[in-house]
Amino acid sequence: MKQDAIRILLSQNKDKGQAVSVSWPRLEAERVFIGQSAAQAVHTTPLLFALCARAQTLAAQLVLQQAAGLPVSVSPEQRSSITLEAVRETLRKLLLDWAQAFDGRPADAAWMARWRAARDLPALRALAEDFVYGEDCRHWLQRGEAGWQAWLQQGATAPARWLATLQQTLPACPLLPALDAAALASHLADWLRPGGPVWQGQPQEVGALAREAPQLPGLLAAGLLPQARLLARLLQLARWLDGALLHSSVASLADGALALVETARGPLLHLAALDASGRISRYRVVPPTLWHAHPEGVLRVSLGFLADATAAEWQRQISLIDPCVPYSVSKDVEYA
Repeated sequence: MKQDAIRILLSQNKDKGQAVSVSWPRLEAERVFIGQSAAQAVHTTPLLFALCARAQTLAAQLVLQQAAGLPVSVSPEQRSSITLEAVRETLRKLLLDWAQAFDGRPADAAWMARWRAARDLPALRALAEDFVYGEDCRHWLQRGEAGWQAWLQQGATAPARWLATLQQTLPACPLLPALDAAALASHLADWLRPGGPVWQGQPQEVGALAREAPQLPGLLAAGLLPQARLLARLLQLARWLDGALLHSSVASLADGALALVETARGPLLHLAALDASGRISRYRVVPPTLWHAHPEGVLRVSLGFLADATAAEWQRQISLIDPCVPYSVSKDVEYA
């Protein structure tokens, strides 16, 4: 199957100057579910969506149960499972992608060995407190915005050093408010727009910064979006390590159901409908990356402001926004 990839194009025209465009011609792998039973689709889901596989599978289970009119509930064990997945994914990002983006190389092999061995929350918390925070993560959470600034200026850990370098101001997108499936059901048409999802007519930034914005008023007022994005990811990670759990919810529609499951990168939406025989007649997935890759969304807004920046700086900023699929960057120079 052809790989999904976000396309980022920097156009340069001698008369109009530089412009950035972003597109994601998503392949919609979930189309294979059409005609399948619910059990077949749930079994297939983690094979189709390897990243955030637990969250994807939970979303499939919930939406298909709701569409079938079955009782639906989310157990603490299911919430713990998707939260543990988000913790591992965030630490993987820190050790590999963000270390590469800021230090030019992944974290040392010893850190990755600890990550591979850490399968439960205590082990992951110990790793994060050593590599990320340099202290107990609950104590770190209680520092507040001024305390986090003092912490990053000390630069005792690699993420603290990275944060201290992020002094760029960038324009912002609106931040998606917290929603559950019932609230989303009455605004679903916005999320399913052919050009990309919107909320109240505008593309939004989703994920950690949207969730943690109330904790970072100073950074947001100053326009220090890159620093706020990374700090919000560390805040989110610390909360999960300290016992907070991700949410999920379901709602019925006139012609089916929807499930909304939170992930590390933002809200994951599954929509489904069943035919009279109980087979899947409609299925759609709206991952958080559709928000990131909206033609007027956070990637275009941020990179458009950094059109003259180096390729390394583009990589750093894209990594902080954190789309969940590969991307390609190309340049198109028009001399006419």
